[in-house]
Amino acid sequence: MDNISTETEAIKTKNFDWHKTSRQVILVCKILTLIFVLCIVATVTSNFSSTPYSYFLVGIEISIAVMMCFMIIRMSTFKPIGKVKVPEHFKPPVKEAELLWFNITYDINKYEEGSSYYFNGVRVYKYSTILLSGISTIVLGLDLGGIKIGSMDYPTLAKNTALVIGAIITVSTSLFTYWNIEKYWLINKTIVNKLRALRDDLEITSASGSLDNLVVKDKIKDYSEIKQTFNKYWEGALSERSSQSGEKNSNSQTGTWNEEQGSA
Repeated sequence: MDNISTETEAIKTKNFDWHKTSRQVILVCKILTLIFVLCIVATVTSNFSSTPYSYFLVGIEISIAVMMCFMIIRMSTFKPIGKVKVPEHFKPPVKEAELLWFNITYDINKYEEGSSYYFNGVRVYKYSTILLSGISTIVLGLDLGGIKIGSMDYPTLAKNTALVIGAIITVSTSLFTYWNIEKYWLINKTIVNKLRALRDDLEITSASGSLDNLVVKDKIKDYSEIKQTFNKYWEGALSERSSQSGEKNSNSQTGTWNEEQGSA
């Protein structure tokens, strides 16, 4: 009995999905971080704002925090694809056509989920940048020189607030430019549209009764070309990164050589 229980525990440990668990832990930590930041901002708001207006400001902050929590959950989780069923009007005489239809539908769901994920990232970046830029402009533009907020004059507070907001915008813009999320979103969206057009063409060809082995082979070729488009993008990105690193290395070597010649 002890050996059986030990083997069962070993099997459970071996089948433990660390990847799924780590994603869940990261999601919980993101939400907790947002909650703690909300608590800090709400405390500062209640201490440095007058009583009637502090309630409204805290309510707005809570609403924004709840919205960002659900946006984080949506971006960190994937919609289940579910069971794919062949439509009743699609009854191809060639068996390979049905397999092709299943593969196209599966890829449509997969790339559409990726497109939705990247679109949410682009939307969060765009909205947050516009909102922070508007807040910074309003804070700097208000002429409230005679007002003190706590132990700090309003002009000093406005400058400090604008400095923090500018730093946040600069960091987010740099990261967004480096990862190029908007381009990933457009690539996934383009592939989804091409796959949908190919699936519609396959269904129309089958309904017209002109679907034979040669037509199916042509559709498979078109399907492979669409998938190759996605792979070629990543190959181009890798070659671009390697060329940039090679240029940096060559420039550093040239600078070192020039320094050695100058010292000689």
